[in-house]
This record gives sequence, C-alpha cells and structure tokens, in this order.
Amino acid sequence: MNKKELKFDKNRRRVKYCPCGKNNKDGKFVPYNNFETKGYCHSCGETFLPNLEMDTIQKPFVYVKPQKPTYHDPKLVAESGQNFKNNNFIQQLKKDFDKELIKEAISKYLIGTSKHWQGSTVFWQIDNNQKVRHGKIMLYDIETGKRLKKEEKTFISSVRSVLKLKNHHFKQCLFGLHLINEFPDKKIAIVESEKTAIKMSMFKPEYNWLATGGKSLLKYEYLKVLKDKSIMLFPDKGAYNEWNNVASELLPLGFNIKVSEWLESTDYPDNTDLADLLIYENTKKLNKTYSSELEKLSIKSKTEMIADKLANRNPKIYNLIETFDLADNNGCKIGRII
Repeated sequence: MNKKELKFDKNRRRVKYCPCGKNNKDGKFVPYNNFETKGYCHSCGETFLPNLEMDTIQKPFVYVKPQKPTYHDPKLVAESGQNFKNNNFIQQLKKDFDKELIKEAISKYLIGTSKHWQGSTVFWQIDNNQKVRHGKIMLYDIETGKRLKKEEKTFISSVRSVLKLKNHHFKQCLFGLHLINEFPDKKIAIVESEKTAIKMSMFKPEYNWLATGGKSLLKYEYLKVLKDKSIMLFPDKGAYNEWNNVASELLPLGFNIKVSEWLESTDYPDNTDLADLLIYENTKKLNKTYSSELEKLSIKSKTEMIADKLANRNPKIYNLIETFDLADNNGCKIGRII
C-alpha cells in the first residue's frame, strides 16, 4: 500500500465495538479512516495502530489537567515591606511625588525591597483572591528611574528563583489585580509596566491602575477576571497596534474595553509611557501665582498656554486632559484656548 496520511474518522459511532471489547455507543472509540478495529479508545486509553507504513499518523488528543499554581507565603510580602531607604525605585519617586502619596502607593501595591541586588524592588502579583502568585525583582537607576541595564545584564529576577524553590508552578496575573476587590467601583486602567501603574495611581487615584508586566502579556487569560469591568488600555508609545488587536478580539466576547491612541499619535519616542509624559509636563516651570478666579475671567494660565502649544502639534492632547480631568499644580481645571 502506498504511503498515506492516517487520520481519525469524524463519524466515530460507525464502529460498534472497541478492539478492547467495550461497546462504542458512547463514541469513546475513535477509529481511523477506512479501518474498523484501528484507532484510539478514550475508555481504555489504548491506541490501536495498523501495521502499515504511513507518512503521518494522527495521534490521539489526551487531556492533561493543568497543574494548579503554587502560591508564595504572604509572610514574604510582609517581610519585604521595609528598608525603603535602600530601595532605588522608592527613593527616585520622592523626586516627583509627595511622601504621603508614596506611602499610600506602597501600602496599596505592597511594594517590597529585595536584598538580591542592592537597591532592588519587589513587585508582588497578588490576584483577586488575595493569593500571592509571583514576586518580580527589578533594579532601577536611582537617578533616572529607568530599569538598570549594564551591558547584557538586565537586572530582573523573581522571588522563586532567588529562593531556589523547587516544583513551584507559578501562574502570573495582572499586577495590582487585588485592588479590584478593595475598590470595586473604580474603572480599570491598564498599562505595561509596574512602575507606570504605581505612578499613575498617584496622578489619578480614581482609577484602579493595573499592569501587564510586559507588552506581550496583554491576553485573555489575564483579563477574563475583568470582563464585567470598564477597561481602558494605555499602551506605551509603539505598542498601540498590538494592544488594539487584542482589544478587538475581546470585544466580541463581551468585554467593555477601549484603547487610548493619544500617546501613539505624539512625537514622543517609542517606549515612552503615560507616567513619563505626565511627569515631564508636570515638572516644567509654571507660574503658580494665579488663582481659580482667572478661569472665570477667561484669562488663561501658563499651563493652558503650554497645553495649547502641544495641541497645535497634536489636538488629541485635549482628549487626554478630558479623560483624566487633569488640573494644574494649583488644582485648577485646564481649559481650552478658543
């Protein structure tokens, strides 16, 4: 017989009995095409192959039950929540944010400090059932706030690796996912990095800011727990198309999800994130002597003048201002110049 491809027959009930002798009324025996006694039996688990030379043989699908994730002891989270003077990420935050806001962010996200590298940070992934799934260890430059990189070394590790935990089956979740139970009425905003989520939580605390931990980690598996929430995605510059494609696949599944394209349409370089941009704009030298009465008189502040100049380059900046209801350093609403 000529070589050919051996495939399963879709009409499995055409064979009345499995070669093992069991009745095939339940269709558990799946015969190969053109064979009566050759195939795979889901009941006895045996594969009956013909004595033929084939190009390809379709192997039976055997369901393998996924392993349950292993969780970290919550004590590790508590033990890491100290020594912030030796945490580069926390120390760098002090350049842009008030100490009380930083304390609140530490408490909210349970930010930890690691001894793995001097000055390194632990970002704990805690799910909506308060289970500690993962501890990502990263080292940031205390001056720039960027992740430290030296030659080929990237300074990123995990608690399970550092502790050399064996048979530890970790399954990631969104960073900050535990917040959806603590603040169930808040809308969901998702960014790429943990540091961006933390910084944005101080800029706009009315949102639950979550992070994927990587551009390619925006996926249904992690988002399905948020299906009944209002979700806004804020991809880094250069990642809009990839995240928009994911959102397009989730919409037919019943997700209420939108993607902000504002950052993508700016002239900022690729990989710029939302927090980088807002910190840059917030640290410009602005006139702080005006009062909210100026708005009533239609006299525009320097902040609004700057916003107007940016809008000349990209009118969509006002979409960002309106989406987040942004205000200037004195708490005054930023209006449009007409």
